[in-house]
Amino acid sequence: MGNNIALPYSGHIPGGVQVGSEVVITGKTAPNFERFSINLCTGANLDQDCALHFNPRFSDGKVVRNHKQAGNWGGEETNGGMPFKRDHSFEIYIKATQQGYEVKVNHDHFCNFNHRIPKESVQFLHIAGDCIITSIQPLGGQSYSMGQNFPQAQGQFLFTQYAAPAAPIHNPPVPFSTSIPGGLYPGKMIFITGVPSPNANKFTINLICGPSDASDISLHFDVRFNFNGERNLVVRNHKQNGSWGQEERQQSHFPFIPGTSFELVILTEPNCFKVAVNNQHFIEFAHRVQPFQRTDHVTVNGDISLSQVRFQ
Repeated sequence: MGNNIALPYSGHIPGGVQVGSEVVITGKTAPNFERFSINLCTGANLDQDCALHFNPRFSDGKVVRNHKQAGNWGGEETNGGMPFKRDHSFEIYIKATQQGYEVKVNHDHFCNFNHRIPKESVQFLHIAGDCIITSIQPLGGQSYSMGQNFPQAQGQFLFTQYAAPAAPIHNPPVPFSTSIPGGLYPGKMIFITGVPSPNANKFTINLICGPSDASDISLHFDVRFNFNGERNLVVRNHKQNGSWGQEERQQSHFPFIPGTSFELVILTEPNCFKVAVNNQHFIEFAHRVQPFQRTDHVTVNGDISLSQVRFQ
């Protein structure tokens, strides 16, 4: 089924969660379905705090609801039975209320889950497990579903193309990871504003075909102030099927200064990425990972504090 959303899925929720925010997730359980989970998280994966963990477990005949904070799971709630069947379609509706989260399954009320950590801290929707996800109508955004003329890339549904424009992400923690709203296409721009640490050794920006650095990397932008004997150098590369390509090191200047703010812009062109720093063109990097539209996440790590990340 070519239009399904690739799992595990991690998507940023523009604007976070407020009272009245809703999400509708439609999909189908696998023929051998044992468990899957839908999670409202503070970060891009389940290593961070989780405000709502909704976890159907078929063999146990129950749906576990829980939260996680500082690495520790809370008390499970399991009443309500098992509304999911193997190899059957489902619709899950989640709405944030003043008291907690209201959950419906296949249009019937299933449970309420009281807030255990502030809903305002939720920034990501994470889905994984034995199911196929066919559409998401996002928290706080415009609704969309499967239909004709939706973009595809390697069987992955780039549904955020039709979401409301994402709000800027202010002062996110590093390491940082987020999905790229709408994916990449010619003309798409990514703006990253930050400050290298006063004693920075290096920091790295990656454009990735998935939620983690283990996925193919379309652009590896590695800023080295003082790393392995190399000073004031930006190394560019790609990684595919676990193997790194040939590094590009030529540069006309080194535009980064420890302790000094910069704005970096990555512009996607049909044949390359163009990178400008502080409104001055810096490098071009030809697309090596094809199709480049597979790229759907950006990560930043290393000796840097981020002020803002936004997409245009």
